[in-house]
Amino acid sequence: MPTTQPPTTATASFAVAFPAWPEAFAFWLFAMMVVVLCRRLAEHAAVAVDSPSRRISGARAGMAIGAIAWALDVTGFFIYAELSPRELELGDSLASLMLMVASCRLTVPTLGRSVRSLHLAVACVGLAAGVMLAHGTLLSPYVEDFSQFNAKAALAASVLAVTVVFFSALRLRSAKLKGRPIAGPADWAIDLAPCGAAILVWHWMLCNLFAMKPAQPGAASEDYPVLLGSVVLFALILALDQLLTMRQDKGRQQLLRQGLQMMRASNVPLTPERDAQLALIADHLHELLVPQRLALHFQPIVNLREGTLHLEALLRLHHERLGAVNPELFFLVCDLQGVTRQVDRLILCNAMDHVRHWQDSFGLQVGISVNVAPVTLLSPDFSGWLAQEMEQRGLPERALKLELTEHAIIASGPGMSQAMGRLQTVGVHVVMDDFGAGYSSLGVLADLPIAAIKCDRLFLRKIAQDQRRQALLRHVATMAHELGLPVIVEGVETPEELRIVLDSGIDNIQGYLFARPLPAADVPAWLGEQAPARLHAMDELLAAARAVPVAAPAGARPAGTQEPLLASSLVLGHQSLAGG
Repeated sequence: MPTTQPPTTATASFAVAFPAWPEAFAFWLFAMMVVVLCRRLAEHAAVAVDSPSRRISGARAGMAIGAIAWALDVTGFFIYAELSPRELELGDSLASLMLMVASCRLTVPTLGRSVRSLHLAVACVGLAAGVMLAHGTLLSPYVEDFSQFNAKAALAASVLAVTVVFFSALRLRSAKLKGRPIAGPADWAIDLAPCGAAILVWHWMLCNLFAMKPAQPGAASEDYPVLLGSVVLFALILALDQLLTMRQDKGRQQLLRQGLQMMRASNVPLTPERDAQLALIADHLHELLVPQRLALHFQPIVNLREGTLHLEALLRLHHERLGAVNPELFFLVCDLQGVTRQVDRLILCNAMDHVRHWQDSFGLQVGISVNVAPVTLLSPDFSGWLAQEMEQRGLPERALKLELTEHAIIASGPGMSQAMGRLQTVGVHVVMDDFGAGYSSLGVLADLPIAAIKCDRLFLRKIAQDQRRQALLRHVATMAHELGLPVIVEGVETPEELRIVLDSGIDNIQGYLFARPLPAADVPAWLGEQAPARLHAMDELLAAARAVPVAAPAGARPAGTQEPLLASSLVLGHQSLAGG
């Protein structure tokens, strides 16, 4: 009678013993080095902002991390007495390498940039499953019986793999939210050693998933150091190449961002902390590109001689997770992501909706200025689209002005003049913003159909003590007057600055001295109640600065005095900034 075989158990024993401490220590050190490198690569991919860089750096980081992780996995087979590296087969090794690289390539970009919890969870599980499958392929020549499966080892390995991946992604996300890099020594001290130890235990667990073939006596071979050295050298060469490439790519991205900042005359310094903020904005850009998020405040631009007001729309952004978002960084991200046209049109629609609301609900006829990017203005269909939007809202001509920085106008070439001409045909004029902030090309002032120039705050820096700046401001005013261009000076914050600006022959000012930016909901009440009082306050400030009484007697005035400001003649019409 045949002997009955016992049923196969679902749980295999731990046939592979935990490695001796010298081998375990060496693998632990190597694992920590791999963790450092992989996180640096993931961090670099996570802080890329422009779309091409995000795709390229994400793909490169994923493939490099997969190859380096595969090298770490292979070196693990040298630390167990029961496993002979001689059993490693070329076909299985290459298949394992492809599985490891593919799983990292598909999941690492998501782990570094996704803000959706479900996507992160799927990526964590997917990466852990891919790594375990790649290891299983590498381990297959050692397995004697695949039916004898160690469920405890599989569960422990799965939990460790998901934990390490999820914890690393969480650390990267936390560092980005705090606006700082994750590569600092203090950050590594917190979790570097535990991650290395977890990888060591994880590798040991994976080597005990199935019943293994008995160890071959005399398995040691003089060829093993060569094989081990080759694998380690492969990892080191790949790591060095990736670090050098990453350094060069950072420089390229920095140059791109600086160039775009010049177009917008932005003074925000680009530091590693700013890079993290830019990356966070890029991660949440899809949530910010909705009209409800693009809140507008309005700051008055006043002609103190005529008593006319104009409002400039200023973007204010807030996000639940990011808090207050710097508008300059937001626009830089939009430029890098190629969505500037969409954002500018959303902001323009938002601003025109406010004007329509003030017109219908309060009877206010006030003009506004909106900053736009040159790429928006240069769109062939932009003038037609803008005319249609204004007509739908019942806004008359000259109700809207567009502001472009001096850098943007000059750098856009001859196409800008044609674009401005198209806008003039629909009653929309362009103001040159941030004049004098960088390179000034005075020749374009005579060639371009601009409606006014706005002097940068730079003109007022210590102007009360700087006679040269005062002379410069006077010459700018004279030149603009001869060209028929109104001049606006922004950043007027003190009575002395106000006096110098008006004495230079410039009537249009913008700054905290007259009014701070107002939420859209507060504009009607401010125009009706506070604007006349603010104009009168400007009269008093200017009179005090000149030591001339505000209420002068009728008749001729002493020589050297000027007429008081027309505080009682507040006009909210669609007039030019010069009051004409």
